[in-house]
Amino acid sequence: MNKITIKMGNYPQNCGLEKEPVEWMVLREEKHRCLCISKYLLDCQPYHHLPGRVTWQNCTLRNWLNHEFLMTAFSNEEREKILLSDVINPAKNTQDYIFLLSTDEVETYFDDETEDYVEYDERQALTTSYARAQGAWFLDEHCEDDNKGCWWLRYYGKHYQQEEGNYDFMSCVNFDGSIERAAQGVEETDCCIRPAFWLRNEIGESAAGGLHKYANPSLIEQQKDAWRKAAVKKYVGK
Repeated sequence: MNKITIKMGNYPQNCGLEKEPVEWMVLREEKHRCLCISKYLLDCQPYHHLPGRVTWQNCTLRNWLNHEFLMTAFSNEEREKILLSDVINPAKNTQDYIFLLSTDEVETYFDDETEDYVEYDERQALTTSYARAQGAWFLDEHCEDDNKGCWWLRYYGKHYQQEEGNYDFMSCVNFDGSIERAAQGVEETDCCIRPAFWLRNEIGESAAGGLHKYANPSLIEQQKDAWRKAAVKKYVGK
């Protein structure tokens, strides 16, 4: 299913340093907030600046996202719309403005449970020219998947989920949309970043209505139609 995309914030995306509007996919809508994730792989950073065992709470990537990236990519007005969110982790919960998805969240927000369908295409993401210039790994085999990269996840999930911080590697989503549980050492510098955040909707606005100021209206109508069809199918199936 095609997800709504919005534009918010600015970040370098081509080889020059000039910033460009950032496109975000809306993964989930609730009454007063929407979960957004970048459509493209915007940058590459190590999960942690040193090799070894580390949790999301203590990794340097969390600090970079909530300070340097937050201040660089968004204006004061935009930052006020980004919620400080309770982020659930096995070792210790955190409060973050910007965060990474976990493996479980990828499976929840990208996949269609009612259809029992894995949305590999939407999990896949292209690297920007800027990210590649920073050293991001990308597929370069002269095929339809060219320039797609891999992106860090917050913690391992599944069999490892109660053992956050016990390993010196981290999980990622691969270029083909599959999840690699033991993907790379935390110090590796060629894995990309796909930031996520909860966007505040104005009080009194519906989730979809609050997105009109950011989104392409035709995409919103397509999404509303898909929701209506899903609701009817769910009702009929009872």
